[in-house]
Amino acid sequence: MRILQRDDPEFPREVLLVRKPPAQLWVLGELALLERRCVAIIGSRHPSQYGIKMAYEIAFALAQQGVVIVSGMAIGLDARAHQGALDAAGDTVAVLGCGIDVDYPKTNLRLLRTVREKGLVLTEFEPGTPPAKFRFPQRNRLIAALGGCLIVVEGRIRGGTSNTAEWAVDKSRIFAVPGQIDNELAGGPNLLIQQGAAPYLHPNDVLQHLHLPLLPRADASGALVRAAVRNGDEHRAHLSHAEAELFDLITPAPLHVDVLAARSAMTPGLLLAALSSLELQGLVRQLPGKHFALAS
Repeated sequence: MRILQRDDPEFPREVLLVRKPPAQLWVLGELALLERRCVAIIGSRHPSQYGIKMAYEIAFALAQQGVVIVSGMAIGLDARAHQGALDAAGDTVAVLGCGIDVDYPKTNLRLLRTVREKGLVLTEFEPGTPPAKFRFPQRNRLIAALGGCLIVVEGRIRGGTSNTAEWAVDKSRIFAVPGQIDNELAGGPNLLIQQGAAPYLHPNDVLQHLHLPLLPRADASGALVRAAVRNGDEHRAHLSHAEAELFDLITPAPLHVDVLAARSAMTPGLLLAALSSLELQGLVRQLPGKHFALAS
C-alpha cells in the first residue's frame, strides 16, 4: 500500500481536476494502469437481468481490447463490470468508499481480493474508515474522473448512478445503455441520452471515442457473449431457478466448478445437476479440468 500526496508526480492528474480534489490517495496494486485508456462502468446495485448481462458484456468486450475497466466495487453492476474485465484476462480498477483495508461489501470479498492482487484499488479514505452512505458520492467523483469515458448501464433517475454521471465534467464523455421506457432502472440512462449523452450500442462507440482500433462490425460486443445471451433468453422460461441462477454466473471464459460453487452457494448436488441440465440444453459447455463456459 502506498500513500500519494497531491504534489506527488504519480498522483493521478484526472483526480486533481475534480471539484474538491482529495489531499491524498491510498493505493494498492498496479498504479500504472491509470496511464492506459480507462473506461468507468457504473449501474444499479439491484439490477435487472438485462443490466447484469450488459455490464458484464461491455466490460468483457472492452477489456479484451486492452481498455482498463474502472468501477466502484459495489454489489450489482459494479461487481459484474470488474468480473467481466477479469474474465477477459484484462485489467480493472476499484475505487472504494471506505478504507483500503476494509473488506466491503462482504458479498464481493473474493472479487475484492482478486482486484487487490491483480489490478488496482484506491481510495481517498484512510485505512480503517468504515463505509457510510455519505462517503459514496465522494467516491463517485473519482470514478467519473478516472474514466476516459463513463458508461451508465442502469439506474434510477435519482440515485448513486445518476450522482456519478453528474460528476463528469465533460458530458460528451458519457455513454448510456438505452432501456425500456417503462423500466424504472432505465430512467437514468434514458434521461442522460435525452440530455445529450451518446447511446451505447456497440463497443466501437467507445473504442472510437478513445481513438483505439475498431472491432469488425459483425462482432457486436463480443459475438460469443451475445450468442449465448440470445440462446439463453430463448430458453430462460424453461429453466429452473437453480439453472437460471447458474446460467447468469457462467461466463465466456472458462470457470472452475469450485468458483461457480463459491459464487452460487449451491449445494454440490444441486450445482452439478443444474450444470448437467444446462449442458444438455446446449447453453453451457464443459472443458477439461472441470471448467465450464458459455456455449458459442
